[in-house]
Amino acid sequence: MFKFRENIQSITPYAPGKPVKEVEREHGIKDSIKLASNENAWGFSPLVKVAMEKAIKEANIYPDGNSYYLRKRIAEFHNVGIENIMVGNGSNEVIELVMRTVLSEGYNVVSSEYAFAVYKIITQACGAEYRATKSKHYKFDPDEIIAACDKNTAIIVIDNPNNPTGTHISSKDMLRIAQFAKENSILLISDEAYVEYVRAKSYGSMMDHLKDFDNLIVTRTYSKAYGICGLRLGYAVADKKILELANRIREAFNVNLVAQYAGIAALDDQVFVQMTVKNTHEGIDYLYVELEKLGLKYVPTDCNFILVEVPHHSLESFNRLLRYGIIVRPMHGYGLNNHIRLSVGTMEQNKKAIEAIRSHLK
Repeated sequence: MFKFRENIQSITPYAPGKPVKEVEREHGIKDSIKLASNENAWGFSPLVKVAMEKAIKEANIYPDGNSYYLRKRIAEFHNVGIENIMVGNGSNEVIELVMRTVLSEGYNVVSSEYAFAVYKIITQACGAEYRATKSKHYKFDPDEIIAACDKNTAIIVIDNPNNPTGTHISSKDMLRIAQFAKENSILLISDEAYVEYVRAKSYGSMMDHLKDFDNLIVTRTYSKAYGICGLRLGYAVADKKILELANRIREAFNVNLVAQYAGIAALDDQVFVQMTVKNTHEGIDYLYVELEKLGLKYVPTDCNFILVEVPHHSLESFNRLLRYGIIVRPMHGYGLNNHIRLSVGTMEQNKKAIEAIRSHLK
């Protein structure tokens, strides 16, 4: 038998939400509504469609291995240098590339018990230790984060706002963590996949503080508000020295041709993004009211989903809602055994989801 690395064998793989067709086939249902993967219910910008149609005509050639024009457009959008941008096959890839430049056996990564599951997987794959700190009211606790660090801490990684709880860390607390990390030579990754949806006044993007912290990496995605998760596109903004190292292990042609064209076009249509965010907020407010009518507790969200406490085990709730053609995400994998995550859809989808939850509770 081959001798596989022990740290790889101990990894519990990430379980993404299943495609609608697969769920329907497995459970014998039709016309289901998928509200499990925090996808954009309004699709993507018409400009993106035009860009993809143009790109597909060039699919017989390799894409630009350095994604120059996409990186240039992102740099303009954030008012930074092109050397401060790295793009990847989803923000997951850029986070992994940065983490792999630092981590090895003997180091540790500090995050939270309810942080995005991929952080732990990457850490374990590198042979490092993952430290999941206790949360406070479903939020990252900055005091716990700082207390968990020691001389072997290489990275603090925070998704802000957080998936799967929908909570955020205030700008004040993020800056406190950033200063601590800088003073102790720790990389800080601020994963801002859901930043467009934030309404909390206490929130502030760390994108505005990159010049103050050479240990800071901010990541963004096109999968949520921009609605092109199927193309897998994300990026990191950081000091060029960090990205130069990460680029050494980046796979050649890691961002496909269609994604590069689409990424440029998506940034050019902020009206579409604003429409998406507006519709999402209206959906959230509707769901708040209806969940309260049903007597269900939920965690107020700054994302495009809501974490809902349910009277049954999350997997049982998932299966019960499937009977009504509603696909949600059970949260027992995060230790939230009586919670489901409900993505915000169109108003019609939201109403059907509420009706299914009402029937499910009966």
